[in-house]
Amino acid sequence: MKYRTKKHLKTAWVTRGKDEIITKPWGTEKVWAGFGGIHGKILTVSKGKRTSLKFHKLKAEVLYLTIGKVEVLFGNECTFSDPVANPLQTETLGPGDALLVQSDCPYRIIALEDSEIIEIGNHSGDKPVRVIDDYERESEDIEDLLEVISEHT
Repeated sequence: MKYRTKKHLKTAWVTRGKDEIITKPWGTEKVWAGFGGIHGKILTVSKGKRTSLKFHKLKAEVLYLTIGKVEVLFGNECTFSDPVANPLQTETLGPGDALLVQSDCPYRIIALEDSEIIEIGNHSGDKPVRVIDDYERESEDIEDLLEVISEHT
């Protein structure tokens, strides 16, 4: 049996009191410190509000609903290049349901009730590409994506 030397041991990490609350037009994000490229947020989305239809180029994330009810609009990495074969889908999520969103996959959260979502992701510095946004925060150079989405939504 091989034993790891001390310099090769993996360890657990603890962080305290480094969270930040960011007000968004649809609710709030409580961002807490990450470890080794993994980070987390607690999203509160107010009833009737929705996030951007967006995607990340590098970031993958898991969204776990703890409170409320949301509708999630989502696609895969080919939704923008071939929306006929890869259309956007809609699912309703309740407490205990989760959604894995991989990089290049568009998604949007629509709150049917006041909701709380735990988000765990990697690549925290990867800014979203906002394709459609109710609050006029769309990203630049998305005209082709908007055209494709408008024809198939």
